[in-house]
Amino acid sequence: MQGQWEEIGRAGGEALLVVQAPPALLAAFLKRRPLPFPAVSDPSRASYQAFGLERTTRWKALRPRLLLRYLRLIFRNWPPDMPNGKEDVLQLGGDFVLDAEGRLRFVYRSADPTDRPGVDVLLGAVRAAAERAPQA
Repeated sequence: MQGQWEEIGRAGGEALLVVQAPPALLAAFLKRRPLPFPAVSDPSRASYQAFGLERTTRWKALRPRLLLRYLRLIFRNWPPDMPNGKEDVLQLGGDFVLDAEGRLRFVYRSADPTDRPGVDVLLGAVRAAAERAPQA
């Protein structure tokens, strides 16, 4: 998404990264990999629960298909960070688009740790949410 950030902004979107890492780990991550949008720490995972994000199982996390996805990401120069013991590596993430009034317009709950919608899908959801916004 970082490469398409400007296009998402032109479509009226903003991003917020929510991670379960403690604030100090998030700060260290952002120092290594600065982001063009804000990121916040949610170590209690209250937002994950509020958005209905589930945990996977160890068995599903170690499937060969998933391990191959990680290898592809590594070869695309996206090395995943190693677990640090302070995060739940089985917690799944998601992507959400809210409209200007805070209504949920797009929901994507990940089926596995590498499962994310494409930027084109997110961009389409941002544009659709902007089109539904009341005119001032």
